[in-house]
Amino acid sequence: MDPTDCSLTLRQRFSQSAAHPGISVGIACGFISAVFYTLSNIALRQSVSVDSFFVAAMKSGPTIVFLTPYLLAMKWTGRRVAVSPHLIPRFMLVSLIGQVGGNGSFQFALGKIGLAATVPITLGSLLIASAVLGRWILGESVQRRTAIAITILIAAVFLLSQSGETPLTGIAGDALRWEQFSGAMFAVGSGVSFAIFSTTMRLSMQQGLQSATAMWISGMVGTTALLAIAFSRIGLESLDGLTVGLWQSMIFAGVFNFVAFVAITTAMRVLPIVAVHLLNASQVAMAATAGVILFSEPTTWKLISGIVLTMAGLMVLATRRPLKTSKEPIR
Repeated sequence: MDPTDCSLTLRQRFSQSAAHPGISVGIACGFISAVFYTLSNIALRQSVSVDSFFVAAMKSGPTIVFLTPYLLAMKWTGRRVAVSPHLIPRFMLVSLIGQVGGNGSFQFALGKIGLAATVPITLGSLLIASAVLGRWILGESVQRRTAIAITILIAAVFLLSQSGETPLTGIAGDALRWEQFSGAMFAVGSGVSFAIFSTTMRLSMQQGLQSATAMWISGMVGTTALLAIAFSRIGLESLDGLTVGLWQSMIFAGVFNFVAFVAITTAMRVLPIVAVHLLNASQVAMAATAGVILFSEPTTWKLISGIVLTMAGLMVLATRRPLKTSKEPIR
């Protein structure tokens, strides 16, 4: 074989593998996404002493920093950044729900009920709401296994909301129970908000909105709105009291979250939905382990039972048969 032909073949294979990652790359990216989502949640847990809206704003910042040059490069090379500009106003409104209701509420929940309980409650609520919204907005059918999984997840969310522990100190009695209840409700609200955002984002992408553009809009809307809310609550002068460690935790949370998003997007191009649900189950286990080991969050039978039920519900979803459809998957 001519060396030139050999070199050309190698370049073609490399180009094809970069454009269409294989199963092994997908598995690696899936595992990386689970790890980095957990790292992001750990960093957020370390930042619970800071205003929740400000932390959520800092989490959204890296998305803008990383995607702005990419979108400018797309524009410079003549590629379309926004295929359907008329979709942007609606998506901006939904981004506000996802960022304020999703990220903001998640941070509130972390400070009230801890990492080990917040992650499974949020994830369970996300999956339940996604099934309902998928049926309502996207016209997706709800299979029997999905209904069973939803029932299991509802039981898990109920147990976790009654787990009886909180990171807060110096309160007891009715005040303590209220903090536990409100923390669980914030986690539920976060999951529902994320479901609204992700379902509408999927619909918008089906209608022509670019995924990178959608994430940039979400980051910009979120950062702007969350900073405005935060400064109206705490004022600019409160930033003087933030330590270097807190700044690092908030920035790392955003960076880790962005890396996880890129990784899971790559994984979803080649892995079946089964793997996605299994990865979600691994995040629950990682979050519970991190909460207990790193933050000394106490374990109760309700917490353990709720986590086990959450993972069981995800396993039920993972074993369902994929629906036959003529539609192309979202890239």
